[in-house]
Amino acid sequence: MNDLDERINESLDILIENETLLGHELQLLLKSFKEEKTARGFSFGKLCFWHYEAFSDGVNEDIYKVAAAIELLILSFDIIDDIQDKDSDYIWSKTPELSLNVALAMLIMASKAIDDTSFEHKPVAIRLLEKYALQSINGQQLDLLNNCRDEESYVQMITQKSGSLTAMGCLIGEVLAKGEVSKEVEEYGKYIGIIQQIKNDIQGLKVWGPKNDLLNKKYSLPIIYLLTKKNDISNSVASYYNDDIVTVLDQNATENELTNSGAIRYAITIKNVYKFKALNYLENVEINELGKIYLQELMK
Repeated sequence: MNDLDERINESLDILIENETLLGHELQLLLKSFKEEKTARGFSFGKLCFWHYEAFSDGVNEDIYKVAAAIELLILSFDIIDDIQDKDSDYIWSKTPELSLNVALAMLIMASKAIDDTSFEHKPVAIRLLEKYALQSINGQQLDLLNNCRDEESYVQMITQKSGSLTAMGCLIGEVLAKGEVSKEVEEYGKYIGIIQQIKNDIQGLKVWGPKNDLLNKKYSLPIIYLLTKKNDISNSVASYYNDDIVTVLDQNATENELTNSGAIRYAITIKNVYKFKALNYLENVEINELGKIYLQELMK
């Protein structure tokens, strides 16, 4: 874990330990959930930090507290998402009823933590947190409804679900530093979320198991493309999605079709469109070299 991750992690520990309104059991669960998150790093908190540092003259130590607050909100969304998807890989899925209470507590703690800082523009930061959190929740609702079955509606959905949260991290850092936000940061912030979601969608199709979107009859860009091909495999997939109980997907044939039909290449192409859009906006933003390198890595 690098120094910035460690500082955010320390701030998370302090936020949890200082929340006196939570009982012992809730605190224990919250700490255990936070530990599981720690192994994955704190990318949203780091987005906040790098943008605060880019636009401020000095570093207010409270920025680590804000970065931790953002990570609390993100973790709460992860918990709720995994429970909704019945994803059993994480400890919070073992006791979903208790875990929902932890997620609710995290949501309240996130805005409360920002309000407890010394930043002049913290009311604006809290409004940004609320705005983009609500947009993400709306995107998650659209994802669960599973009705986004063409490129345009699917990209709109992941822009809300994922792009809102990455934009939020960037913009809160910016607004705490200078009291206003810029279109450039908002745009490439959203595009980072889109890029990351498409990468996850592609990766998720590489494992033929319980998390595979195709097996779960979920829509993503490669699957949307595959369903436009009028051949035996795409017809078989369409029948499977339409609950034809006699349809059994041929794993090798379906995986080959995803690769050979251009479905994966199509998704990569869309991802790269947003990568180049994001890089163009980034060129017009004054951010230090370490921050810029971090952002460019997220855009790959």
